[in-house]
Amino acid sequence: MRLRRQAVLATGLVAAAFMVPTAHSRADRTPQQVLKALVAAKVGASALPHGYRSPRVTPYAVTATAKKHHAVGGAEILADGGNEGIIYIVFKTVADAKADFARANLAGKSTSAAPKTIPKPSIVVNTSASGTVKGKPVTVGITDIAFVERNVIVQAATTSSASTKHGDVAGAVALAQFAAKHLRSIA
Repeated sequence: MRLRRQAVLATGLVAAAFMVPTAHSRADRTPQQVLKALVAAKVGASALPHGYRSPRVTPYAVTATAKKHHAVGGAEILADGGNEGIIYIVFKTVADAKADFARANLAGKSTSAAPKTIPKPSIVVNTSASGTVKGKPVTVGITDIAFVERNVIVQAATTSSASTKHGDVAGAVALAQFAAKHLRSIA
């Protein structure tokens, strides 16, 4: 199941890695260079928090709303066959990222403050998604932690088949912390 993508839609929100060499220092990188570095990053299973495996780094297609706020593109790190993941949406400016974050559609979602270890602004969204697996209806819980780091919105999402109200909350926190560290190592 690729429910993590459903988590992104449901919330309305729009580390150890090898850097891609550039002629610019990290602080001087353009949004396009940050995006390129995120997509090109190699993430090994040992870099992810304990329990997550088989990471795959791919481009992420940003929403039309994010594009209206000047998103230049996105990258994602999928783990465990797509049931857990991290999304990076890169914007032209910090103000653009914060504007997109502030306009998230959270109607009907259970939200709470993110732990102090997560960059601010941030939010924890707990929800669920339903689908069919081998002809049987399935509902899974989803926890999505989103935050703004510089000009990037970062989301770390986990799922749970044991709960229909939330995903793996502790796992989402660990993924969010990894995501912030990974972004800082690249950007």
